[in-house]
Amino acid sequence: MRIFLLIGITLLCFGCQDDRKAKINTEKPIIKLDSLSTEKIKLDLVKLSTEAEKNLESFEDFQNLRNLITTLRGSNPFYINKYSDSLSLLVHTFKQNIPKDLAVNPIKSRSNILHTEKGLLQIISEKKHPDPKKLIEANTRLIKAYNSLIIQLNELSLAIPENIEKELLRDPKNTEN
Repeated sequence: MRIFLLIGITLLCFGCQDDRKAKINTEKPIIKLDSLSTEKIKLDLVKLSTEAEKNLESFEDFQNLRNLITTLRGSNPFYINKYSDSLSLLVHTFKQNIPKDLAVNPIKSRSNILHTEKGLLQIISEKKHPDPKKLIEANTRLIKAYNSLIIQLNELSLAIPENIEKELLRDPKNTEN
């Protein structure tokens, strides 16, 4: 009788251990970020027009943001994760220090979108084990938001001054009288 009880307890112990192994194996595997990964985004950066470049050369916060965005564009998920805190700081200072001549609704709107995409990237990077694919997707959206800002800055620098625009839009029939 004791032998059967001992065999029963032994089988119970080994049976419980097999259940633990089965539960462990069903968990989602953790993908670690690799600094040697060659995975990068394939989106190009929009270039500033020469006029916009002249207007923004003294705006140091923009220059710093542009340098980091250029770095992020060529980075793999490991470095995207690494630079997310710096990006957060640079986007915030850029948004706070926009010069008055650039503080128009289209530029503010694009900087808000850039700020939102930066926040989404930061949320992904703050996870214990961030997913590399999600980091790449968030970085792609961030680069698109930055490109949208650059396009708007280019349009603003090429805008016709108000008095010339009014002169060009004036009806020629009214000027003959």
